[in-house]
Amino acid sequence: MRPKRPLVSPEDQALFLEAVGGATPLPGRDRDRVNVRPPKSVIKVVELPPEVKLAVEGDARHYLVRAPGVSLQQVAQLRAGKVRAEQTLDLHGETIDKALGHLRTFLVEQQRLGRRTVLVVHGKGTHSEVGAPLREAVLAALLGELSGLVHAMATAAPSDGGEGATYVMLRGRT
Repeated sequence: MRPKRPLVSPEDQALFLEAVGGATPLPGRDRDRVNVRPPKSVIKVVELPPEVKLAVEGDARHYLVRAPGVSLQQVAQLRAGKVRAEQTLDLHGETIDKALGHLRTFLVEQQRLGRRTVLVVHGKGTHSEVGAPLREAVLAALLGELSGLVHAMATAAPSDGGEGATYVMLRGRT
């Protein structure tokens, strides 16, 4: 086994000792102990509730979606467009990846704040050459990974965007 090399050269060590030769250490009792902790992460990791199998009625243009145990009476006002959305998320002009990230953050935050009904504006896809990719991605996310947040959802009333928007009734906080 080779001997370890000193961290500083003998010349540098002699210069250092000469420079601090007249210094005296502070007494031990006057020193404060400092606990160095790693900084807290600024990234919030939010776990979504488990996915839920939602019941879907209607077609791709006009739909009503309910979580298990939710009766049609409970969502009749939602289906009729008589529910006022407490908050709106407009995803127009966003890429699918960005839009889905914003959707997830938005729904988690709205649920945390105790909001019950929100409006998600995704557009009808009239400016797309291949249908409505953003609308389809939003609906797929709401029916898939975000389904644990959904109590019910329906196509918005024409005054709120019609086929280009979706009312989402959020589950209560658990």
